[in-house]
Amino acid sequence: MPLFRTAPKAHGRRFVIMGLPRSGTTYLMTLLNAHRQVYCSGEQFNPYAVVDIADRDNTVETIGTRDGDPAGHVERFFDKALAGRHDRVGFKFMLGHNVDALESILEDRDLTLLYVHRDNKLAQVSSWIKAAKTRNWAQNRVDEHVSRKIDAGPRKISQHWHDYATMDRLFAHLFDTLPHHKMQVEYRTMFAPGFNDRLCDFMGIKRDGGMKSPLVKQGSNDILERFEDPEPIRKYFTRIGRADWLEPEL
Repeated sequence: MPLFRTAPKAHGRRFVIMGLPRSGTTYLMTLLNAHRQVYCSGEQFNPYAVVDIADRDNTVETIGTRDGDPAGHVERFFDKALAGRHDRVGFKFMLGHNVDALESILEDRDLTLLYVHRDNKLAQVSSWIKAAKTRNWAQNRVDEHVSRKIDAGPRKISQHWHDYATMDRLFAHLFDTLPHHKMQVEYRTMFAPGFNDRLCDFMGIKRDGGMKSPLVKQGSNDILERFEDPEPIRKYFTRIGRADWLEPEL
């Protein structure tokens, strides 16, 4: 018996954005939300809250109900979202947030899946370290946070990038085997010419030349410029054959 019991008319309308922190999932979420036919909620399985676009519910009762029945939570989310005016409805799911929810998502073949990953793990991890320290995960305007330097050395970064790279490597193999309507997106491709049109075509929605995410990049495009002490970073990543990660990402 399938874990989701959403009505057949929902076929093709429901989607999930998947990926690791700082891979570009929030950018993709906000980009899709810039399209009038799309509603994409935030992290429905964040350990601390059910996160929507503009608010969050962190009550013990809500978290307990969700975690006690992950498949039921997703079903209720989609039932409510499908009753609205949007043609495509979905949410963001971070790999590592809830393994039971992940299993349920993968078993629902009617879901459209978008998997976002970031090849430059130095850029990804440095972004995560900065955001985790300041608790500033996304922003719509440039301020002093963007130029704030990161206090981190090679060993701390190495620990995290190997964690991320391992999970991405394993999940990518699994993702390739899935029968879903699916799309794998590398971070840089979202900023390449023509991506918005390809995304709309994949989602089965009208192309919109005005689609634009309101987010601003939270760190310098010059990766070494992000760090308080960049020289150890440069030496280490050059030595291990990852000097390409030191180049501008975009």
